[in-house]
Amino acid sequence: MKKLTVILLLLAFALTLALSACAKVDDINEGNEYEEDAVTIVVGIKADSTEKAYLSAFSKAFNQVNKSIKISIQTFADYQQAMNNYIATDSMPDIVWCTGDYHAPYSSTGHYEDLTPYFERDGIDLSQYYKTSIDSARLTSDTTAENYDSVWFMPRDYNRLTIMYNKDIFDKAGLAYPTDDWTWEDFLETCRTLREKMNNNENGLSQYMYPADLLLSDNVGMFTALTAEGGSIVDENGNSDVASMETQLAYEALRGYVQEGLFLDPTKSASVSFSRNTIAMNACVRPVLPNYINDVNLDFAAYPLSETTKVGAGCSGYAISATSEHKEEAWEFIKFIGSEEGQRAFATTSGCVPVLKSVAEDETSAWRRFTGITGAELNHQAFIADSDRDLYLNVFDHKDPRLSTTLLGYMQDCSYACLHETYNGRGSIAGATQYYQDQINNATFVG
Repeated sequence: MKKLTVILLLLAFALTLALSACAKVDDINEGNEYEEDAVTIVVGIKADSTEKAYLSAFSKAFNQVNKSIKISIQTFADYQQAMNNYIATDSMPDIVWCTGDYHAPYSSTGHYEDLTPYFERDGIDLSQYYKTSIDSARLTSDTTAENYDSVWFMPRDYNRLTIMYNKDIFDKAGLAYPTDDWTWEDFLETCRTLREKMNNNENGLSQYMYPADLLLSDNVGMFTALTAEGGSIVDENGNSDVASMETQLAYEALRGYVQEGLFLDPTKSASVSFSRNTIAMNACVRPVLPNYINDVNLDFAAYPLSETTKVGAGCSGYAISATSEHKEEAWEFIKFIGSEEGQRAFATTSGCVPVLKSVAEDETSAWRRFTGITGAELNHQAFIADSDRDLYLNVFDHKDPRLSTTLLGYMQDCSYACLHETYNGRGSIAGATQYYQDQINNATFVG
């Protein structure tokens, strides 16, 4: 009996945690005025202060043109866990925040509304937005595929991997700041020069510092770096070719750079970080900027290109729940998010790059007014440079979309093994890449 009581208490505790993780927060509407019979739509977002700030900016601007719809928010700690809870309890909010590389398992199984009829009905031209972001909201970027036309969420931003660099470290090293036209070879030469000066403890630099963190622990960073070294992730038929000689050699090269001390080793915990002024260059996407802007004298440069580089790019956005009882109202709100008025409101937060090209490329747009800690202007153009070299992150889009999360997980495991000191038990880069290539190509969905 005691054992049963303990189990019941644990279940009650777990339920309390689950409910608290989806708490409603309504102060994003402070100062807004609504019609007496206004419809409330619930938006599920990450429990993150910046996400709340973005939604608040949208809500306040939307209220200026539409007082018949009120926004309420729920917050969750983990997207996939929240989706699984929503589905299991039939409690999906009207709108759900999602990302381009992880929406497919839910879009493809009918949990999100296909927005294509809404775009067509209201005459919205998708070419106004960055193509990679729109493609990220599809299940595939293959224009010949039967399901190509369906768009499953309204993209909010255009997130492309960029390099932020510590100006103080470059000054101590006596190096010129990188520019948007630098190459992969320029970047590697800069890393080697920094490593030498750090090893010699020159001018306040330290051997415990690092030239670069390329986010090799994450697929967006690793995929980009692999292509810079001539590697690829999938072949022309959409199958994994990570075991190809070109990709093995790319992994070997990146492993060598890590061993040289040029890049932070993603397989080891480290006390160094860009925010602590101990890393000279860090691959980043725009949403992380608030984490560093008040602590580091930084600026930006476009990701350095080789002849083969494709730069990881994607987006976040908002999907409409297929079970929502307020789909038209939900559409009105997310349609506003993609409009010029909504995108200009979003630009005032400075945290992301607007997905609407006319707003992103406007040199007077508010997102470009963000300055560094010294008040100096920043190179915001770096975030939209070379957009024709984007790498679409839903690389396994020829396979069952319900498997996308699993397959991306295999790729992270593969990269970890290739950089691990002992290949994480896989024997070699050849052994690791062949194992994970087989896992990806032989995977089947078990419902």
